[in-house]
Parts: sequence; C-alpha cells; structure tokens
Amino acid sequence: MAHLRLAAALTLALSIFGSHADAGVVLDYSDTTFFDGSSTVRVKAKAALEAAVADINAVIDFNLGAITNDVVTGTSGSTTATIDFRYGYRNPTTNATVEVPNTTMPANEFRIFVGMRPLSGSTLGQGGPGSVGAGFGASGFFNPGEAQAAVTAAAAASEHRRGDGPVMATLSGTVFGSPNDSAYSIEFGPTIGNLWFDDDVDNLGGSDGDAALDSFWHFDHTTAVDAGKNDFYSVALHETLHALGVGGSETWDSLVTNGTDWTGAEAIAEIGSGIGLIDAGGAHITDGTMSFRLSDGMAQEVVMDPSIFTGTRKSLTTLDAAFLRDLNYTTQITAVPEPSSLLAMTLAGAGTGLLRRRKPSHRKTRC
Repeated sequence: MAHLRLAAALTLALSIFGSHADAGVVLDYSDTTFFDGSSTVRVKAKAALEAAVADINAVIDFNLGAITNDVVTGTSGSTTATIDFRYGYRNPTTNATVEVPNTTMPANEFRIFVGMRPLSGSTLGQGGPGSVGAGFGASGFFNPGEAQAAVTAAAAASEHRRGDGPVMATLSGTVFGSPNDSAYSIEFGPTIGNLWFDDDVDNLGGSDGDAALDSFWHFDHTTAVDAGKNDFYSVALHETLHALGVGGSETWDSLVTNGTDWTGAEAIAEIGSGIGLIDAGGAHITDGTMSFRLSDGMAQEVVMDPSIFTGTRKSLTTLDAAFLRDLNYTTQITAVPEPSSLLAMTLAGAGTGLLRRRKPSHRKTRC
C-alpha cells in the first residue's frame, strides 16, 4: 500500500450569504459543477463529502455568534469612525480570489466553498480558512483624541470573533495618519473556508473525466476502500478540519512551541505529552500518531496526521477531538483513554511507521 501524505494548504477565505437551517459546517457548491449529481460517480462523491461534514458536525457543538453588522461605527464627541468589513476566499475550481463585501452571517454557521481542480505533483486536496479585510472612514470634527476613541469604539462593536473556536486572524494597524493616527485590533473567529480535491489524476495539467477519477478515488463512503484507491471521505475529513483552523489559525500557532511541541491542555491530557506532537511542517499532528476512533474505540492513526494509506479509511478519533477543544471548540467527547496507554500505543505506532514508508512509487502522496 502506498502511504499518502496529507498537506494543509492554508489558503485564506471568507464570505456570507443568508441563513441556513442547519447549524455547523455548511457546504457551498456555487463555484463548482462537479457535485451536480449528473453521474453515479458525482452522486457518490457528494455523499462522501457530506457524510464527512455530518460526522464533524456531530462532534462539534458550534456556538458561534451571528454577524449582523457588516458595517460598524463608533462615536467620540463629534467624530464618528466607520469600519466596513470584507472577506475573501479562493474559488475552489479556478483558484481565483473572490471578495465578499457583505459579511453578515447566521449564528453557528461555518461555510465552506468546495470544488475540484487540477493539482500538481502529489497533492490530493487542499483546505483552509478565509481572509479578512476592512475599510475605514471617519466623519465629523476630527481631532486626535476623538479619532482614536471612535476607532476603538467601532472595533469593540465588531461581532466577528463569534465566541467559540480559534482566533483565525487578527486585523490590526493604524488609520487616518498624523496627527489623527488611530490604532485598531480586531480578532476574527471561524466564519468560512475553502476546500478542493484533485481532478488531474494523470498529472497532465487538465481535469480528468469521471471514469479516470473513479479509478483513482474511492467515492463510496458506505463500502470498504478498494485497494490502491484514495478514500475521498478521509481526505474530506482532513481538509474540513484544516478549514476550521487545525494547522491554520492564530490560536493553533500560539499553541505550537519549538516547532514541534504542543502546549494545548486537552491534547496533552489525552496522550500524556505534547513534546514532538506536531509534524515538522507545523500544520499537522506528527505522522503515525495513534488514537481511538470515536465510532468504535478501535486504534487508528489520527485524521490530522499527514499520512494515510491507499486502500484505507480514517474516521475521527479522540485525539482529533482533543485538538479541537484546544482550539476552543466545544465537542461532544468527554471520556478519554488513560494517557499512559495512549502514549505507549503512539510510540509503538511511530516505530512501525518506518516500514510503512517502504512502498512502491505512487503519484499521489499528499493532500
């Protein structure tokens, strides 16, 4: 079996769009036609993607505040400062940057724009959170003290932190210039992301047809993964968690020290130590790290390590859930195994991992 590398593409993206009946991760297909149900392959692919998102939604209690004020104002004396927020995301089919000027959003919703596009080399898929921006303005009688107070009041009125989840990014700087130079700092929580899968399975630079994709991807999440195929469901789990801030948020970065050590209390309590728990690339749990599946308690490599074998499937584990809690998400998972037993199992798994890397050459090894 070939060992598939999973790599985070920390592309930034954000946008908004009207309420949705379901809380949690919501998939947006507006930039793709692949998941249109026009063939059996596409029906299965969409079902696998939505099953992965449903499993994540079943684990995370999304307690995200609504964003109702796309434009915020703050007043001090006769000066009014205005902040007009905007988001951006990567079109999952073309990779073009899309700006979304209206940033209002329902409570508890995190929207991911999904698609398929050719990816070079050994990349299976990419996912990440979104970008943020803002325009600033002021009116009224302008003086230095009032300008700063008005900007501070406007920033405090922002709803973009949303409560739970990681800090994805912080927008900070100064506006208006001397002598009215005014500083601002605004935190942004989980809002939207983007996710795409490779549809160039022969690496010739173009999108391949359904038959070629079906020979490379295992789309049916209800059946065991065919030998030599790459499990679409597993990659969808992995990349959706990247979009939610695993490996690509300010909170994640703040919990990584010395390049590979994790300081989050939940993961440490789960596995017994945070030393060397992060992959050298900084965006994954260390390759070969073991945990227990939430579905049946069986041992499995974590979803968020950088590897998966062809012909196999991963599902969410207790350690994946612990990392989510360290990122300030609330999860349904409370019972964890004894740290000593899990740490021992992880070390044993890391030892056998070297054998698993002695493999025949396969084109696709990363996502």
